[in-house]
Amino acid sequence: MSSDKHQIGVITGTRAEYGLLRNLIFKLKENKSIDFKLIVTGAHLCEEFGNTQSEIIKDGINNFIKVPIPIDDDSKDGMSLSAGIAMSNFAKLFSKYKPDLLIVLGDRYEIFSAVSAAHLAGIRVAHIGGGDITEGAVDDAIRHCITKMSNLHFPGCEQSRKRIIQMGEQPQYVFNVGEPGVENCLNLEKMSRKALAESLNFDIVNNDYSLVTFHPVTMENNTGVKQVYELIRAMDKLNDMYFIITMANADAGGRAINDIWIKEGKKRKNWLVVTSLGVVRYLSAMKYAKLVIGNSSSGIIETPSMGIPTINIGDRQKGRMMAESVISCLPIEKDISNSMNIALTDDFQEASKHVYSPFGNGNTTDQIICYVLDYLNSKQENNEKHFYDIDFSY
Repeated sequence: MSSDKHQIGVITGTRAEYGLLRNLIFKLKENKSIDFKLIVTGAHLCEEFGNTQSEIIKDGINNFIKVPIPIDDDSKDGMSLSAGIAMSNFAKLFSKYKPDLLIVLGDRYEIFSAVSAAHLAGIRVAHIGGGDITEGAVDDAIRHCITKMSNLHFPGCEQSRKRIIQMGEQPQYVFNVGEPGVENCLNLEKMSRKALAESLNFDIVNNDYSLVTFHPVTMENNTGVKQVYELIRAMDKLNDMYFIITMANADAGGRAINDIWIKEGKKRKNWLVVTSLGVVRYLSAMKYAKLVIGNSSSGIIETPSMGIPTINIGDRQKGRMMAESVISCLPIEKDISNSMNIALTDDFQEASKHVYSPFGNGNTTDQIICYVLDYLNSKQENNEKHFYDIDFSY
């Protein structure tokens, strides 16, 4: 190993996060000035959530570091205990592996645990996706905590960049690079509709379909099950629509939602319920969908750049910037149904093809690598951070 290479680690814990980091991972791995390590944790290592480390292996990445954490208890108490164990396990890793920079994305609790351990171990962190607001999820506060423990910041829009600076981060280390999900949408080669249908063994060539993802609303008390049934009743009103449903993540309440999808899916021939599609199939499914429905961030960030309408249900994504192709509605059958009917009109379908997305123009990865290398080549002596005060009145 060449001593003059920059040691850079990237952490991934979920299928969605890996899909967003995938292009960055490939380019870091190929860069001759970087000694790269991938750290895999969370739901990737769990059979129940699709054992999605297999997708990483399919991509030709075999030599990754595994940090297993318990995710068998998806209650709020269980999530808290899991976060504590995760921090301990990452602390053990960072006692031996001390990269020059650790790159993380988003706002999940296992990423919070990893960054907490890295911060205490004196390891610098670059954070992708800070500065967003999602008032309906515990991720909101976690995201801001990660921001304050990070040295480099890569928000996905200008509004988020300003929020990070408002939190006291130095502007010269905060870069609006756009969203990696938009980069995937614009640059990743998609499957044909026929190839997608064959891959899924689901007839979406001769039938209109919508893509559905519904995650737990972690700032509310056990409302997920009720909200999913409201959504299902609205879906059943679209008699001629097929649905591809990707299961919920490993947040508190996720298993109860997934049990409903599996049980109800067995009763309906026009449903396909899958644990994970992988990034290529997911974006290919999005490309040909009539609607993207649920409360996932992908409906807010990626979907508008594909020209597809989004039905954003409930408060999970409340506070994010939203394109005009996103219809937000209450998590009740009547409101969901009305929103879907509006989004399916010819006028709305056509208008959605031409909306402006505030989340970048598709060159996120190259910008991140450029800023990361500039930062590491500047050879800061220590991790000391200075709070950036803004002179303003309120």
